Amino acid sequence: MIKEIFILRSIGCLSIVLLHSIHIGIETMTIREMGELAAIFFDSIQMILYYGTPMFIFISEFLIAYSYRTRPLPDYFLKKRLRYILIPFFVMGILYALPFFFQGMEQGFTKIALNIFIGDYHGYFILIIFQFYLFHYLFHSYLKRWKPQLVLTIAFIINAGYLMFFNFTLPPENLPYGTYIWERFYWVPMLGWVFYFAVGYYAGTYYEMFSKLIYKYRYIIIIGPVITSMLMLTFYHSGFLTVHSSKRTDILVHTIMCSFFLFYLTSRLKHLPPFLELISRYSFGIYLLHYIYIFFLDAMFQLQPVSIGFMYIIVLFFFSLFASIGTIIIVNKWKYGYLIIGQVGVPFQPAKKPASQNVK
Repeated sequence: MIKEIFILRSIGCLSIVLLHSIHIGIETMTIREMGELAAIFFDSIQMILYYGTPMFIFISEFLIAYSYRTRPLPDYFLKKRLRYILIPFFVMGILYALPFFFQGMEQGFTKIALNIFIGDYHGYFILIIFQFYLFHYLFHSYLKRWKPQLVLTIAFIINAGYLMFFNFTLPPENLPYGTYIWERFYWVPMLGWVFYFAVGYYAGTYYEMFSKLIYKYRYIIIIGPVITSMLMLTFYHSGFLTVHSSKRTDILVHTIMCSFFLFYLTSRLKHLPPFLELISRYSFGIYLLHYIYIFFLDAMFQLQPVSIGFMYIIVLFFFSLFASIGTIIIVNKWKYGYLIIGQVGVPFQPAKKPASQNVK
């Protein structure tokens, strides 16, 4: 097991829960109640945390490429991921659509269809991941033969060009559902994420070389996230690039720098922090469930509102995080609980050092 991936997965998960807590928290408390400076601060933190979702593309492909770099993909490769990842995506898509039935049966079933087929809820990420599972399954033999520098360059150009098109253009007036496509649906096609896949593939395939490069360029990697964060915030607050999601063009470099930084930082640790190991193991279920508890607590809060300023964000974060973990533990006591919220990851087990041999 690679402890760096445990850290990346847990930090990515915590980042997603926090940025969603900030999003709802700012909407509920309003700038007046929170304070203008606090609102700007948390809005900026949310912008920086958008690396969370694309980092999971890197993590997912890294693990697959590393695991199967010296052996063929098993016959159950797609079947296993269908059972443990795609089915929970369908189940949660239905669950998140249930409140829409209060608006009418048609609205409820429409929302279910949107959630399942085009990812019209935060679980859209699963549809992206599955596109890359299929891509890896079909083309991994070609990727091994192609030059990494060429593939990475082409992937970056495609990814950046795709995001720039939607970031800096407006939908044609006569295009059906054009506004929805420009605001939401362009998130789903793999073209908007292919660079993270390519980096993850070659980092996992050439893990030893990748680790050496991380150490060699450690000073650039340490300062990298600071520079990319400053640039993102400058572009955002100046009005140059106002897209408020992880589908920004500049997030490409920011995500990679944050991923490499966390990878290097973790490589220096002798032991994996228990709390981060726990979050990593429960990360998939947390990802699926946390918004339910954010919405629930926010609805309860608005029935009996209390002005607590930015502390509301902290309350949303910890409540949704630990309520999700508790739910995962309870649901997985049922034999088929994994069909609802996926499997709990196995505990981290450091590689065993070979026993020394006494020479007589």
